[in-house]
Amino acid sequence: MYRVYYCLTVEHDLGLVAVAALLCALSGLAAMSIVRRAREADRARQPAWLLFAGFVTGTGIWGTHFVSVLAYESVVPIAFGLLETVISLALAIIVSACGWAFAIRSETRFAAPIGGALVGGGIAAMHFMGIEAIRTNAIFSWDAGLIIAAIVLAIQFSAAASTVAMGKSLKPSLIGGTLLLVCGVVSLHFISMGAMQLVPDMTVAAPEGGLSPKLLAVTVALGVVFVVSVGLATAAIDLHLGKRRMAEGARMRALAEATFEGIAVVRDGQMYDMNGRFCEMLNLAREDLVGTPIMKLAVDPEDIRVLQLDQDDAPTTCRLRCRDRAPITVQVRARVMDFDGQSSRIFTFRDVSSEERARARITHLAHHDTLTGLPNRLKFREALEAELSSAWDNDSQVALMFFDLDRFKEVNDVHGHATGDRLLVAVSERLLDALPRNAVAARLSGDEFAVILPDVDSREDGLNTARRVVNNVGSPLSIGSLHLKVSASGGVTMFPLDGEDPDRLMNQADLALYRAKGQGRNQVCDFDPKLGMMMQERRMLEADLALAIEDDLLTLNYQPQVRLGDGSIAGFEALVRWHDDRRGAVAPAEFVQIAEETGLILKMGEWVLETACREAVNWPKDRRVAVNVSPAQFKQGNLVYSVQRALTNSGLDPARLEIEITEGVLIDDEARALKVLRGLKDLGVGLAIDDFGTGYSSLSYLRAFPFDKIKIDRSFITGLQNDQEAQIIVRATIALARDLNIAVVVEGVEEFDELGALGYQPDLVLQGYLLSRPLTRGLVSGFDEASKAIRAEMATLVASARPLRQRSA
Repeated sequence: MYRVYYCLTVEHDLGLVAVAALLCALSGLAAMSIVRRAREADRARQPAWLLFAGFVTGTGIWGTHFVSVLAYESVVPIAFGLLETVISLALAIIVSACGWAFAIRSETRFAAPIGGALVGGGIAAMHFMGIEAIRTNAIFSWDAGLIIAAIVLAIQFSAAASTVAMGKSLKPSLIGGTLLLVCGVVSLHFISMGAMQLVPDMTVAAPEGGLSPKLLAVTVALGVVFVVSVGLATAAIDLHLGKRRMAEGARMRALAEATFEGIAVVRDGQMYDMNGRFCEMLNLAREDLVGTPIMKLAVDPEDIRVLQLDQDDAPTTCRLRCRDRAPITVQVRARVMDFDGQSSRIFTFRDVSSEERARARITHLAHHDTLTGLPNRLKFREALEAELSSAWDNDSQVALMFFDLDRFKEVNDVHGHATGDRLLVAVSERLLDALPRNAVAARLSGDEFAVILPDVDSREDGLNTARRVVNNVGSPLSIGSLHLKVSASGGVTMFPLDGEDPDRLMNQADLALYRAKGQGRNQVCDFDPKLGMMMQERRMLEADLALAIEDDLLTLNYQPQVRLGDGSIAGFEALVRWHDDRRGAVAPAEFVQIAEETGLILKMGEWVLETACREAVNWPKDRRVAVNVSPAQFKQGNLVYSVQRALTNSGLDPARLEIEITEGVLIDDEARALKVLRGLKDLGVGLAIDDFGTGYSSLSYLRAFPFDKIKIDRSFITGLQNDQEAQIIVRATIALARDLNIAVVVEGVEEFDELGALGYQPDLVLQGYLLSRPLTRGLVSGFDEASKAIRAEMATLVASARPLRQRSA
């Protein structure tokens, strides 16, 4: 090692040595910078960068070597052979390029150190080829041990420099790699120069002329500095541009990852790149998708056709396969554009599976009943038109059936709507069980069902199917702990025998159903043309009733109410009457029911209330007027306001008005009913419960609601003298009302025997044909005089009668 030290300090020009060291450091830094750029470049640009890295590395190290050799102060003059010098330079460039290429592009585990070792070998080869270029009149003497040490150190330092240069951190990689490479070059040169001795040989002519070694060294150094500077500048510029490209690429990647749409880049039919959303949509990893033909994702040939589009301004829908789940429906758009310098197809995919399911759900709900799942009226009408068209083309028959549950309202009223809904679901299932496969069943509304039975051989086949449905629905049914007896009625009409128009056929089936319910329910009726005439008359009656209400053509009659104890007149019940010019007197039971079904009862009820109050205000002050209120009026919500307005407009004392309601209005919502009744009581009007004894739970109502009076229904009074059970009921009702301090009105008394059967009940109020039929407004004022005799006779009979308790005993 002393020889090496002596060679460096004594046999070299330290000034040129410093120049060589600077060149080595600069070239090493440039080499490491370009090598890193080559490693980070895409594979298409890597060859150019590797050649450039080899050129800068080889040139820098060769320049270092050349200046170091010129710094050697030989005892004999020296010169350089041009050919060997050029070969040494080329050798340094080529071997360095190959070494860096292996370090970067090889996939072996130790590619970096092996590539660096190759670079170190190239440096050694370049050095000794440069020594071979020396021309002098001396003989070279070598120390083999030092030569081997120099070569080994060069290779080891170069391998370490390559390994460090491939690190992830920029600065440590550049500085560490540069220092190690410089150590390799310096150790190689000075150890090998220390191993060399020149022994003068006078037999060889000394080289003549030549440039000054210092001048030549400076020239080479400047050239190398220029090359190295260009390399550093190129690396720095490319690094800057690379950072910008990376930043732009990262920004584009972030944008692609941030979008809610899947994006895929396709080249030559294979997927080249994609964003995370696309992988998430398919439940696949990026590694599974890259290089896969995009057509493999298609579910069927139509989807393949969509994925073959090059460019499409309008989005197209297709289905794609997923891993471990059902295919998804996506909206696809495609565009051809350059991506990474190559023409590619860019696909965007938007997952519309949830939208498709929602759309299908909406479509289903628009055409099907949400409770039973059967087609609704709209879907049924479409199906009916389609079946009729097909039957017309095939010259076949179609049966149209309507079904309705019997007394379904009672189930809702008694057991609640939840039980009613469960009943409808069970009925729909029984309906389907009784029908053939080609039948179409639907729920039209409420408890009304309809069936289309295509390709029917005869009317009797349609009727038999309808009877099978009625029988199947009518079997006993259990819902929870409830055991219900259900029945249904049906109506049947035939195409084309009964008609060809869908509306007409539906109307005819409805008429047949109406007839079945009118004949006792739980049966099936066929359409009869006479039913059409009946329904037409009903429609005309509805229209005329509406006009009568609008034009104030209704009238009020008043049925007297008399106290049995003294025969005094307690008041009158207002009863609506309608006399039509064409029909004459229309029965109240007929037009009131129509008014209830069509909603006309609301306007009619307000008219009755206003008119009764306005006419009663002129009666004697001790006489009251009773007005019936329909369930529809009670449920509408503004009954209290209507009564208050009628009292205000007429000036009638509220105590003289009595509101009569039936038990049916109390069933649906007792809390709401109680609120309305209390509102009426606050006005000061009287409250009476009509048709007492015919409802569901009359006794509980007497306790819960503030009634002033009950009216015993005429069904208990008719034939009372011959009906022991009716007498017991009437006696118990009167005793109960008397104990509760509630007045009692007895309706429907038409014979003296019935009056006598009541016994001695002076506190009862009588209403019935025995006393008087309903009076027109003009006869009310003369009723006192006209009824004296009958009232006196009734009072005498009551006074002479034994109490009902004794009579029964």
